[in-house]
Amino acid sequence: MVYLAREGEAEHIYFLLVLRATETHFLPKTFKDVTKLPVDSKKRWLESCLKELKSLKDRDVYEIVNLSKERKVVKNC
Repeated sequence: MVYLAREGEAEHIYFLLVLRATETHFLPKTFKDVTKLPVDSKKRWLESCLKELKSLKDRDVYEIVNLSKERKVVKNC
């Protein structure tokens, strides 16, 4: 968390912590769950998801490659 805070993502972390503490009735576990949230919560979740993806891309955490014929796609449960 300290590393993200130094990158200017403290607001994102704060949002997630507050959301976790206040939204006890429903916490989305999948992207499909996020689409079922009220409009305001959905907007905040989507913004946070995009920030997280941008952060991962900016730090070269992953690389998009073509799937070889010998491999199978890992499915999201």
